[in-house]
Amino acid sequence: MQVKRPQTPLLPEAKNLLAVCFLCLTGFNSLIFLLTLFTAFKVNKIAERKTTFAQLVNGETVYIAEQDRNWRYPAVIQKVVSDWTTLTFNWDDKLVGSNQNQTDSGIKVGNRRIPTATWFASLLLEPKFAQASLPKIAELVPTGVFTGQLRSTTIISYLSEPRAVRLGEWEIDMIATRILVDRTTGRDERISFNRTFTVQAVEIPRSPLGKDAPLIEQKIYEMRSSGLQITRMVEFNPQQRR
Repeated sequence: MQVKRPQTPLLPEAKNLLAVCFLCLTGFNSLIFLLTLFTAFKVNKIAERKTTFAQLVNGETVYIAEQDRNWRYPAVIQKVVSDWTTLTFNWDDKLVGSNQNQTDSGIKVGNRRIPTATWFASLLLEPKFAQASLPKIAELVPTGVFTGQLRSTTIISYLSEPRAVRLGEWEIDMIATRILVDRTTGRDERISFNRTFTVQAVEIPRSPLGKDAPLIEQKIYEMRSSGLQITRMVEFNPQQRR
């Protein structure tokens, strides 16, 4: 008599199959849920950056996008470095921006004087750095500047793209030439001024008085309106950038 052996089923029992399917479906749904949360988080981050349009006084409409508080346009960083250089080393016996062509008697620094524009340029420096730099700059200013005998101007021939050092801090290279002209003889002296600047993002100050503030206070806040300050400058060595 032949005994039939029980055959091994090709498929698991139905209840086991349903359990496996349920576990797979649960895992898949959990993955979808996590991806949905991640996508929502990213969308909210983008949505927080408000965008709008603004119209300038001249009628031009510009696009404005909200960015991180330490973010700055590369062109703004370049302008701060350029403005500091030209204001610091463009010397004349007249007040810059004076409609009446007023004589600039300068501002006293120690036993010497510096042009008023040079003092305003120091507002673009980190305060302690400015305090240490002004006496050294004053040593470079000849007394003939305030009598009208000498005039100095600066030509910037190269300004690199800012390089991010860390969040809210950049380095930028500059190649410039300072030209000191003697108006009585016509002779000029050309001095190379090649530097690597370190620029740092800072809070943008707001004047409590706004347009009602004294002119000098308005100018001070205007100089700091970029939310940037120069914290360091060293001799620019092009060989180190290759």
